Amino acid sequence: MQTQQTTSPANERLVRTLAALLLAVSLCLPALGGCAGIESVANGGSAASSQQVSTSSATAKLSDIPEYSGALCIDINEGQPGFSADDAARGSFLDFSELDFEGRCGAAAGLIGPETVSNAERGDISQVHPSGWVQHRYSFVDHEMLYNRSHLIAHQLCGEDANERNLITGTRTMNAVGMTYYEELVGNYVRRTNNHVLYRVTPLFAANDLVARGVQMEAESVEDGGQAIRFNVFVYNVEPGVKIDYVTGDNWESSEIPAVKTKGEATTTRGADGDAALSRSAPSKREAGASGTSSDSSSSASTAEQQTYILNKRSHKFHRPECDSAQSMSPSNKEEFTGLRQTLIDEGYTPCRSCNP
Repeated sequence: MQTQQTTSPANERLVRTLAALLLAVSLCLPALGGCAGIESVANGGSAASSQQVSTSSATAKLSDIPEYSGALCIDINEGQPGFSADDAARGSFLDFSELDFEGRCGAAAGLIGPETVSNAERGDISQVHPSGWVQHRYSFVDHEMLYNRSHLIAHQLCGEDANERNLITGTRTMNAVGMTYYEELVGNYVRRTNNHVLYRVTPLFAANDLVARGVQMEAESVEDGGQAIRFNVFVYNVEPGVKIDYVTGDNWESSEIPAVKTKGEATTTRGADGDAALSRSAPSKREAGASGTSSDSSSSASTAEQQTYILNKRSHKFHRPECDSAQSMSPSNKEEFTGLRQTLIDEGYTPCRSCNP
């Protein structure tokens, strides 16, 4: 006589629950190409996602990056980004990697478009202390503070404020000069055309570094297959005159770190007018803007593009002449400038978020 074993409904539910959990864990293992390490924000809301931007076929290796010698930005993979056809097919998304065991950021990526760009004033981010945050003041550094809380995907491109997965310890020069050059290319293009740009920024750390040696920035305009915007560059996380211990974040004054000789204009970058900007040494800045020529790779340097701006020499922001902030500015901090917008950005000025010059 055979005995038939039966399973209670409670046990059956337990078995099904365990099986589902095992399946979910297996799908998210990094070795299987799943979703571990990624927070996805799609269509304005947070959501779990099993999709992510594919690993770049053009990802930089620090072993292939030469020592900084004055060129703040250099080309990676001859300026060609590593996006795939699947990346463009995802639709609207923003992805931010989880912090690793050292508290370091990973890659951040998104489809930048009119639905993500922001003209709002950036919120307070002072409560975030990224890995390696050992702040020191130097009189010769713009705004005197060595480090900025540097957005991987700029606030103007995605509206993110105090997102710890999107903020790294970056020098003033890397953040306000090097990265801003490329962020403006993308932001200006999207605002002008309402088109979209695949965008990815990857901080590169060596071994147990807490401070990134630099960031890799990739972008490709979607609707035209990269004809308007296409670049893949490495921006050094350096500050002329300051030596940085990247393992700890400690820093001290040193003449070993040379001045910046070339910025974004030293790379072969396809800007918003669809023309490739050839490699060249940095020309004078305000003089170039005044004469109608500039190293700006995002637009042709025609006289028609020159405008008058009001500069705040203290805050290093620039405004439209009719801006309320410009009207109320102290005369001792105020300066008028007529020329190209990019000229001011190359000098480290940032646009006012109220009047959006």
